[in-house]
Amino acid sequence: MNWKRDLWYGLGLLALVPAALAAQVLPWRERYETLAGKGGREAVAAHGQAARFNGIEWRLKSITEGRPQDPTARPLPPRTKVAIVVVGLRPLTEQASKWFGAMGGTCKIRVTDAAGRTWGPSIRSDLAPKSGLSPSCFNMDADFKLAPLPVGRELTVQTVYVVPADAFRTLRVEVRVAPEPGTVRLLP
Repeated sequence: MNWKRDLWYGLGLLALVPAALAAQVLPWRERYETLAGKGGREAVAAHGQAARFNGIEWRLKSITEGRPQDPTARPLPPRTKVAIVVVGLRPLTEQASKWFGAMGGTCKIRVTDAAGRTWGPSIRSDLAPKSGLSPSCFNMDADFKLAPLPVGRELTVQTVYVVPADAFRTLRVEVRVAPEPGTVRLLP
């Protein structure tokens, strides 16, 4: 009789372990899929259109070719171009306005080409002329603290990328939004 009790105990553990693992892993699945570019909610804007995601209107303003501003600076890798991306975003609701002032509200802007290759922003500050535009989705007040962006007011973000020359003509913009995971795709 002892072996029957042990068998039921073993079968119970066999069923309990996968359930416990799933309870730990599944809540992180959506975040992982969003970071990996798979899953989460998605908004797409065609050429000249705006995408709406979580009460914020996202619009691709331009993708232009840039050049290093200092001729004595380190040269770019061969067969590459500088892509200057300008995106406008505008809160449409009060909750979206507060997202800009929240510590958890962030976005990551990157570019992809038609072949599916992806590039993050360059850290070189000499690749685009000083524009006074925001380098990220954060709205700062006069004391450089995060501040809500008033409803209807636009924040213009400029990011710079170094991409292969053959990819430049087919670049698209992807914005990964957090804390609620999602992706905004802006097509030129």
